[in-house]
Amino acid sequence: MRSLRFWQKAYLLTLALFLAALYGGVAFIGWQNQQQTMASEVEKARGEQSFVAQALAQDLAAVEGGNTRLQKASLARSYGTYYAQNGILLAVSQNGEELFSNLPVGEGDDVALAAEAGRQSWSLRTLDNAPYLLVASALPGGLDDYTLVCGRSMEQLHATWARMRTTLVVSSTIVSVVLAAGLFLVLRRLAKPLESLAGVADEFAAGNYAVRAEKRSDDEVGMLAASLNAMADAAERDIVEIRRVAEQNARMAANLSHEIRTPLTAIRGYAEYLRIAEATDDERESALRYLTEQSTRLQGIAQRILQLSSLEHDDVEFEPVELGGVVDQVAGSVRPLAGQRGVEVSVEPFSPVSVPGDAILLESLFTNLVENAVRACEPGGRVDVAIEARGTSVAVRVTDDGRGLAPDELARLGEPFYRPDKARSREAGGAGLGVALSYEIARVHAAELSFASEPGRGTAATVLFTGS
Repeated sequence: MRSLRFWQKAYLLTLALFLAALYGGVAFIGWQNQQQTMASEVEKARGEQSFVAQALAQDLAAVEGGNTRLQKASLARSYGTYYAQNGILLAVSQNGEELFSNLPVGEGDDVALAAEAGRQSWSLRTLDNAPYLLVASALPGGLDDYTLVCGRSMEQLHATWARMRTTLVVSSTIVSVVLAAGLFLVLRRLAKPLESLAGVADEFAAGNYAVRAEKRSDDEVGMLAASLNAMADAAERDIVEIRRVAEQNARMAANLSHEIRTPLTAIRGYAEYLRIAEATDDERESALRYLTEQSTRLQGIAQRILQLSSLEHDDVEFEPVELGGVVDQVAGSVRPLAGQRGVEVSVEPFSPVSVPGDAILLESLFTNLVENAVRACEPGGRVDVAIEARGTSVAVRVTDDGRGLAPDELARLGEPFYRPDKARSREAGGAGLGVALSYEIARVHAAELSFASEPGRGTAATVLFTGS
């Protein structure tokens, strides 16, 4: 069985609460009106009974001396006949013996009420299958042995109450039907935008990441649509990023496999050669040297991968680092390599400036950039390193006049194991991890690493520190 939707639950709950309030209110109003009417009738009946009792007591006192029961009964009958014309029925008794009564017969033929001197009692009785209001008291003026019961039919009042109840029930039912229909239409209309938003969410979950909700108002539903769209935008960006990272990781895995296959194949081949071949001392020395070089290369790849992983997951403790000293030390360590390749490395004069960071990581960052710049130059080339103050920021700029990079190469720069010039990098022993590591070190230092390059006109790498 399909469960009810939210708007259906809201409809049924609201309708139930309204009907309970409506019929409860109608019942209360009817009951209160009935109580007020009944109180008014009782007060009226008590007044009538008191008036009749006063008049009857006076007339009975006049005939009391005659002591004739017939006269008393005749007097009571005359009162009963007279007041019956006004809808008031009487029952008169003396010492429990009835003198006259025109009241209908009640249950057990008993219509008497408790009567005390100076006090009235009243009751609702069913006499001859009809409702009556009875009021009784002893007669005043010392006639305590006489009891007068006045009765008035309540049949017409009960009929009025029944008509009123019928009217209230019918009118309440009509109002309920109209409200139920109106409430259904209103809630159904209000639920349509929510169903539309649910449809958008379902489409997005099904893989249609371009779908967006239409914002038709500025109310809560419109705010929900805007929030859903913002969430979809963020999710789409994350999905695109996840796909990009997944593709990059797939390329990295493929490149890593390719990168280590060559040295592993060579190591295995030379190991087999040394194991089974009768090599001369020079051949053995050459093979061992090659094994050492290839194992060193594998060790370097492993160390770079570990560095990348540690930077992604570990916190780095910062302290003030003087950039000039780091740059001078890097230039000094790279100059032997630059001298072998016939490239000049120049450090422009700078003012002392410090940034918060890790000196070893920053040295690794600038070493990667300067070495890459040296390797990009032909003999006679030049690499310039400069420290520039840019307002509250500091930039370290490394420029070379080497071969430069094409736009597609520049876009992929920083991907692990990506090398624009694969032949030259492999010859130099590089694995394409230096720039990726440089990006990660810059990120850890809240710095921005950027490259600008043109084919044949060199490359410029800039590290911008904004937190100094």
